[in-house]
Amino acid sequence: MAQDINDYVVDITLRTASNPSSMFKRPTVDAAESIPANVRRSLVESLFADSQTMVLGALATSVSALLIMALTRSAAPIAVSAVLFGVVAVRLYLIREYQSRSHTNDLADVQWLERSYVLSASSYLLSIGLLTLTAFAVSNDPFLLTLTASGAITHALSIAVRNFAIRTGVGLQLSGVAIPLAAAFIIKGGMFPLMIPLLLVPLCIFIYGSASRLRNILMSEIAFRNESERIANQFDFAINNMSHGMCMVSAEKRILVSNAKFSEFLALERARPISNVRFEALMRLAKRRAGVPQEAIVGLFNAFDAAAAAGRSQSLEFETASQSFYEVTITPNSRGGWVVVVQDVTAKRNADRAIDRMAHFDSVTNLRNRRSFELALAEALSSTQSGGAGIDVMFLDLDDFKQVNDSLGHRTGDKLLVEIASRLHAIIGPRDVVARWGGDEFVILHHHAPGQLETHDLAKRIIDEINRAVVIDGAEVIVGASIGSASAPDDGLSPDALLSKADIALYAAKADGRRVWRAFEQEMDAKIQIRRLIELELRAAVATDAIEVYFQPIVSVATRQIVGFEALARWRSALLGPVSPAEFIPIVEEIGLMEEMGAAMLRRACKACAGWPEEINVSVNLSSTQFRSGQLEKTILSALKAANLAPERLDLEITESILLEDRGDTRRTLQDLRAQGLRVSLDDFGTGYSSLSYLLSFPLDRIKIDRSFTMGLGIQERASVLVEGVSAMSRRLGMSVLIEGVETPKQLRMIESLGTIAEAQGYLFSRPVPEKDVAKLLRQDFRVQAA
Repeated sequence: MAQDINDYVVDITLRTASNPSSMFKRPTVDAAESIPANVRRSLVESLFADSQTMVLGALATSVSALLIMALTRSAAPIAVSAVLFGVVAVRLYLIREYQSRSHTNDLADVQWLERSYVLSASSYLLSIGLLTLTAFAVSNDPFLLTLTASGAITHALSIAVRNFAIRTGVGLQLSGVAIPLAAAFIIKGGMFPLMIPLLLVPLCIFIYGSASRLRNILMSEIAFRNESERIANQFDFAINNMSHGMCMVSAEKRILVSNAKFSEFLALERARPISNVRFEALMRLAKRRAGVPQEAIVGLFNAFDAAAAAGRSQSLEFETASQSFYEVTITPNSRGGWVVVVQDVTAKRNADRAIDRMAHFDSVTNLRNRRSFELALAEALSSTQSGGAGIDVMFLDLDDFKQVNDSLGHRTGDKLLVEIASRLHAIIGPRDVVARWGGDEFVILHHHAPGQLETHDLAKRIIDEINRAVVIDGAEVIVGASIGSASAPDDGLSPDALLSKADIALYAAKADGRRVWRAFEQEMDAKIQIRRLIELELRAAVATDAIEVYFQPIVSVATRQIVGFEALARWRSALLGPVSPAEFIPIVEEIGLMEEMGAAMLRRACKACAGWPEEINVSVNLSSTQFRSGQLEKTILSALKAANLAPERLDLEITESILLEDRGDTRRTLQDLRAQGLRVSLDDFGTGYSSLSYLLSFPLDRIKIDRSFTMGLGIQERASVLVEGVSAMSRRLGMSVLIEGVETPKQLRMIESLGTIAEAQGYLFSRPVPEKDVAKLLRQDFRVQAA
């Protein structure tokens, strides 16, 4: 941009200055052309310009008239003199009127002035001519004749040098004095008439021609002046409306011309153009007022010499004390001197800094980002290879962060990340580096050095610190951290190797139950590879609906008839074969696919149930992830509508962990679903630590007693007492009771003897079966199993 401005200024000023005729070529004026109003006004102003001469001439003429009156004592000269005095009075009035009024380029105003002057001047010269004529008519006094004739001729000559500006005025004035003078010569007779062709005619031709030449010269000068002013105004407008500061510097390094922006750069109180000041003095001012550093000033003077020597522009950039950035471009002139353009590039530099920060820092936490960390790691590893201390790369993953995002929103999640970043900064050593790797993952570069914490101690402190609750917008948020680390040089000397192995160690930490630290071990590699393959398989299985739905019957204790089925997920891995739900469902949760898989289970269970007898219901397990998504109710109703299944035939099974996480939304969702006819069951009852409170505070229809109690029936008296007590209490609270894990006829007979348990489920009746085998189960008589 600065170079473009340089080119513009050099083109308009320096180049033109070397050839003035190209810019200020003197215009020629055709006398016959239409004169612009401003030029015409200038011509009229020239008539009134020398008012003192006009006054002195009028006084001298008046004295001559008085003298003629005294010498002739004749009526005619006296009458003409009286007229002359009147005309002189009018001219003096016009002069005073002109001087007291402000005038514009308005054509009417200019024409009035022009007519007034021409008429008064013509009348004045006509009066002089008539005075000469009367003197010749009444007197033969040689002195008097010489006085009047010379006066008339003198006034005629003054037309060429005094009143030449208006062409029509010249003709009228010349006629007014020449015709009476010629008449005077004729009246006098003798040799006087010869004066007309010998003196008067050549004189008139000379006067008229001289006036025309002088008028053309004046008009050319006026046009030249106006054109010069126009170009100067354009140039002044251009440089003073430039967005950058500009000045022209002479070969002696003095300011020739500058604009207001250049004054702003110098931090002057009044931004005005500067000229005829030494550049060195201005730079001292810039150092004092604008905070320009001394090294920048030295650089500027060096740039002058370099530009002159190289014959091309030189640029430099500097920062002032107020943290403003300026770029100065100095362009030499081939005839000496320079053009200096000062551009404020603060916004550009700040934008560059912002872009650079965006490229190297995380916008949420202000920590380094992945790219910046990789650069720091590569630099640290180069020091390690040249004999420096060892380093550790520690991957940190926040446990349960997705739950925070889903339940409290991403804004709260971002605030939590900022708090975690602050805590990590407070723990790590002065040489350590912490970065946000992405999502809820952080990475730490830890240096082994005297006085630094050992890696396992640092990891423990980090885990303990992150486990502390955080209060965000009035809500208490608790997350944990899992950490995996790899060391250099033991685990590798390349960034990729260390990052990969730290990531493997992190997987191991999460597989070991989370909220722990694990250092990389070689055997981890194979385990993690298997884990990653399982993840890939699971992703594909969920995406293609390859997770199978099996159904386990729920049997009425009283009638031994099937009253419903529980839908259960089953998966066969191509790598491992059948995988237990206890193993693959947590992985589905971790990789964020539970909502998708849960929706598929609901759709398929409802579709299957729609094909069964109307008295047969289906139960589907729900996860906390589905509740946190906020889309559960919509998903359930959509599945019911697609299958054309009555809401009363769908039983939703929830666990105590879902109720533990409730912040009000879970309770409202369950109430809304029950209001639409769906049933809600509490699964695995008795395995938690606050189950009884849920029976009072949550909208439940059925309690499912966990299989751990069933196993103790007939063996442990306490188990029997607890089952009997819980089932009786639930019945009295209006909830039905189902007991899981029934595997023997003896257990079933004991359950039946209690009289408070409505339904049973277990291998005694059937293992979970695929949908195609449900019809066979419905035809089966389960009374035989209880025998």
